[in-house]
Amino acid sequence: QGFILLDDVACVGTELSLLDCPHSNWGQHDCSHAEDLGVRSAHVFSPSGPPVRLVDGESTKEGRVEVLLNGQWGSVCDDDWTDRDATVVCRQLGFSGTAKARAMAYFGEGHGPIHLDNVECSGMEHTLGQCAMPDTRIHSCWHSEDAGVIC
Repeated sequence: QGFILLDDVACVGTELSLLDCPHSNWGQHDCSHAEDLGVRSAHVFSPSGPPVRLVDGESTKEGRVEVLLNGQWGSVCDDDWTDRDATVVCRQLGFSGTAKARAMAYFGEGHGPIHLDNVECSGMEHTLGQCAMPDTRIHSCWHSEDAGVIC
């Protein structure tokens, strides 16, 4: 509802503010409110393997680990979840340095499926998808066991 202020916004990703991006003149547009957009802050990156994101943390560097499989975001069970696994998640998201694993739904319980259980990373992998893991359809977890990381 209300005025549509911006159209044709063309950010490259290095801008500090949305207003630093090229855009049409204020109030000039060929849009309807059916084209309104929103942004949900989630750090997502996936060079290989399923996309990974961190949610419900106090910053983009922490949160419950979720992976996108079959078009649906789901959590990771904390069985065998270690700092090595956390290191790989943080690396996949572009963070370096120390990574800490968090268990027992430290960042709250997820609501979707539980996609992964018994993830086994050496800590040297670049993505969670490169780590060993058993059949993703079989697990014995509840959302109270959702894994998290602090990068």
